[in-house]
Amino acid sequence: MNIILSVITLGIYLAWAKVRRKQYFYGNTKLLGSSFEYLASPVKILKGRIIVAGFFILYSAISTIAPIISGIMSLVFILILPWLIVRSLVFNARNSAFRNIRFGFKGSIMEAVKVYILWPLAATLTLGALSPYAYFRQKKFVVENTVFGRTAFTFTATAREYYRICFGALIPIIAGVLLIGTAIFFFAPASALVFLVLYLYLFAYFSVKATNLLFNTSSLSPHWFEAGLKVGEYMMLVLTNSLGVAVTLGLFFPWAKVRTIQYKLQHLTLLAAGNLEGFIADEKEQVSAIGEEVGDFFDIDFGL
Repeated sequence: MNIILSVITLGIYLAWAKVRRKQYFYGNTKLLGSSFEYLASPVKILKGRIIVAGFFILYSAISTIAPIISGIMSLVFILILPWLIVRSLVFNARNSAFRNIRFGFKGSIMEAVKVYILWPLAATLTLGALSPYAYFRQKKFVVENTVFGRTAFTFTATAREYYRICFGALIPIIAGVLLIGTAIFFFAPASALVFLVLYLYLFAYFSVKATNLLFNTSSLSPHWFEAGLKVGEYMMLVLTNSLGVAVTLGLFFPWAKVRTIQYKLQHLTLLAAGNLEGFIADEKEQVSAIGEEVGDFFDIDFGL
């Protein structure tokens, strides 16, 4: 239904489609018998997309007649990118709630400049050597600036642990490259199959390891999370989902999406230190006493 209406409306309905999709998944994700809520307004999402789309349409038009101006526009976009990212994080957090308590995001623009521009730039200049560190800083920025009510999440992962994930993939990568080279020499068509298997494994490996590390080192006050995704299981899930989508010409995609989210949530546990009901009641009381700022002029989603 979302796809049909988006095509009919030339993409305008995509904002409403996003809200319907998120409300469906939030509403079917439960903790303590209660569902999560997604409260965003489709109109605000549409406004953000119009702004971004308008910028790129203008950029495409100018780039053909005035390359210098288009270069300046590219620089401007890079400079405002951290602001766009922060506003999107604020929007999505603020419009996510559990038991009438909203999440929030308190990150600053200056810190976003560091993690989304300076550190990726440093990673590029070091030929990727600082890429794990840049990724670590981005995750740390998002987790530590996210709040539930008035309580901030904490993040105890270290850059060393992200480097360990990358180094753990070196042996499979080397073995895969050798197998691809051997296959090309003896039977070229087999090299494509080896490449696909290697790609599938690396995708599953990094997804699982990064997800487990993210949740296993994150906490909310005294409450901790525990994630136990398995590389082999997730690899088979991605494989069967991909085959299902390919064989059905895309019709299997909704089932693939649901299967993926179900698998992740089934392997995620909240380790409550004490009575979680009391914690939620305290948060609700604090939020009610202080109030929430929901009238921000820039409360729109830029889709970043």
